[in-house]
Amino acid sequence: MHNKHHPLLHEFINKTACILVILSIIITMSGCSLPWSHRQISEINSSASEDNADFTEYINSLFADLLSADTVSLHAYVEHPQDFGIDDYDITLGRYNLDNPDDTSDYTDVISTLRAFDRNSLSAKQQITLDELLMYMENELEYSDLYMFNTQLQTTTGIHVQLPLLFAEYTFEEKKDVDEYIGLLCDVDGYFENMAAFEKLRADNGYFMEDTLADEVIESCNSFLETAGSEDGVMISTFNEKIASVEGLSSQDIADYKAKNVSAVNEHVIPGYTFLVNALTSLKGSNRYSGGLCNYPDGSRYFEYILSSTLGWNKSVDEYDKLVDSYIKKYMLTMQTLAFRDSSILDKFDTFSFNLTDPVGILTDLKKRITDDFPEIPDVNYDIKYVSKALEDYTSPAMYFIPQLDNLDVNSIYINSSGTSASELYPTLAHEGYPGHMYQTQYFAASNPDWIRYILTPGGYVEGWASYVEVLSYNYAQTGNDALNRMYGANYATVLCLYAKGDIGVNYYGWSEDDVYRFISQYGFDDTSIAHEMYYAFVSDPGNYCKYVLGMLGFEQLKAQAQSELSDKFNLKNFHQYVLDMGPVQFDILFNNLDAWIEKEKNN
Repeated sequence: MHNKHHPLLHEFINKTACILVILSIIITMSGCSLPWSHRQISEINSSASEDNADFTEYINSLFADLLSADTVSLHAYVEHPQDFGIDDYDITLGRYNLDNPDDTSDYTDVISTLRAFDRNSLSAKQQITLDELLMYMENELEYSDLYMFNTQLQTTTGIHVQLPLLFAEYTFEEKKDVDEYIGLLCDVDGYFENMAAFEKLRADNGYFMEDTLADEVIESCNSFLETAGSEDGVMISTFNEKIASVEGLSSQDIADYKAKNVSAVNEHVIPGYTFLVNALTSLKGSNRYSGGLCNYPDGSRYFEYILSSTLGWNKSVDEYDKLVDSYIKKYMLTMQTLAFRDSSILDKFDTFSFNLTDPVGILTDLKKRITDDFPEIPDVNYDIKYVSKALEDYTSPAMYFIPQLDNLDVNSIYINSSGTSASELYPTLAHEGYPGHMYQTQYFAASNPDWIRYILTPGGYVEGWASYVEVLSYNYAQTGNDALNRMYGANYATVLCLYAKGDIGVNYYGWSEDDVYRFISQYGFDDTSIAHEMYYAFVSDPGNYCKYVLGMLGFEQLKAQAQSELSDKFNLKNFHQYVLDMGPVQFDILFNNLDAWIEKEKNN
């Protein structure tokens, strides 16, 4: 599942005229350099012509082991586990290892096995898989001592919000799916009890969330509980809809399953959420280190881990911060230049419209308009769905659910009617659909990658790509004014950069809520409530906005390098094909293989 959330957008568009006259660049404080030193990734210039069978066998067994850890993930990726070598698995939502939380043997065992393979004996595709796996595992091992920072209870993207949606999207293709689903519902109370025990461990060390954030999590849980057991609640209504279409079930079977679902919700799901609410309430007041991550022991290092994990780009946080500054300046200059060329363009901001508000119509239009800039893919089946009323206040504006590997024609895009207005749907669906998540996922699947690459998808690539194409989608607006479209695109890109700047500021440089306000007020925002919302979003989910924005800037940097070296031979569609052919990988891998692609383009 992928999601996005940029609540500042409305305010920024309304204040663009003020922003255009502010050209100063924010000078940030210096900080420590990133301690992690990437192993240099070799270019693919020596590889076997065919796949190494031993390597394929190993990574497929690793894929099976990783997916078997929790059944929701297993079912999300595959409908028929036995076809992927997964014959024996428990029905579980997963658990924290509370007995030995600092055990790193899983990482060291995988690293040792991977290093034993002769890289030159692997095919080109397998070399990418090896590089990606090693980089991921080595990074996890290096920062494994920071497990105390791990929490799944972020206010907007936390598991307490996502779990009802994951259950709503749990597909029923056959009877075993229904049985496993009921089994998972019966595990919710044990799952949350285990999670609460881990949160108690964090609280004992002062790492539990601030009371303000705990109140938000508790409130969202209570909001879910208000309707969870009702006929119209998401857990009951979606089940009743899905069970009716399962082949081979008699009317009595369906009635029995409906009764089992109601019992599981009432006896396990509702008690599980209630237990979580009570546990979180009891832990309030235990936090010792308020504010951004850098205010916690080793918090700055954990923020470095987040960026290295999601991006895999050999840069220090200071370098990321300066990169964001440079793009704020670039986008602001673009807006200023456009305004100088046509002063009336500012007055046209209020009239800007994509002229399309129907989701299916938007996706149809996007599919048609991207053909000049992106390689084609076969037709994709998808469903547009809407977030339930009970969850609207706590979920992102939109989400895309990845399809199963053996059921690629089932794609779901959720729209939060409360978080996304009709006027924003076009770029939102570019992010989630064409040429964003759904398009990228389907393109990658068609390349027949190693299975494990479906679950090792760095957030910087995945969300960065979706944000990158979302900004490009403003060029498709049917305003009849290309300059106005560019202005709006630059405006939105600046919004994203302001969020990344605040994310870094709060979590690495120790910005307070007042600091966030002072920062955004330089760009025309004089509403303290906006600063308050932004600040707690950064505190609740550190690095989340960086994933979107630094990933987007990574693709911009890749494109700039390719344009510089190829000059007139640069072709945007070919560049996008390079990125898509590589598939979701760390940015160091993208950059280290770019030269070989550039040479190929020069010789074409």
